[in-house]
Amino acid sequence: MSASGESHGWVMEAVDLYELPLLRYARRLLGDVDLAADAVQHAFVKLCEESRERLDGRVAPWLFRVCRNRAIDHLRRSGREHSLLNEPVDSPSAIGHPGSREADPAMSAERADLASRLRELLQDLPAPQREAIDLWCEGLTYRQIAEVTGRQEGHVRVLAHRGLTALRAHPLVRDLLVTEGHRPTQNASNS
Repeated sequence: MSASGESHGWVMEAVDLYELPLLRYARRLLGDVDLAADAVQHAFVKLCEESRERLDGRVAPWLFRVCRNRAIDHLRRSGREHSLLNEPVDSPSAIGHPGSREADPAMSAERADLASRLRELLQDLPAPQREAIDLWCEGLTYRQIAEVTGRQEGHVRVLAHRGLTALRAHPLVRDLLVTEGHRPTQNASNS
């Protein structure tokens, strides 16, 4: 296989693996599907200019970083501050499949409602905590999130921990944990 053929195959593998997670991430950052698609396309165009060896094992954080930088450029040009999680509930995981005998409409509606409420709760978190949790939910490690955001790995861990702790402390989430059979932490019951 020629060198350009190998490069093309490598980039196509990256597109297959990371296009959808990047689109979700960029859409939550920008709140706009078209701008998100532009940011993701920009990341993959830049990937075509890189060598596989240079990115050795760091493709995911590199793509998220390039995508994030392009999204920030869009936000700066428009002169607006923006929430990181303005995603409508239209993902396949939130909506049941029509005509499926296995999909319970009540369960699908409950999951969609829960996802919507969690997104609302996430919007109340400071932007750095929201972003750390968002990237973690996309499957990135703390080290990769640090590379994407330009923060120290320990700081990313603290941001994610504080964000998740704040979410767990919210009455809605505590009620859900009790409903699901999880017990509140000992500290919460002793205070």
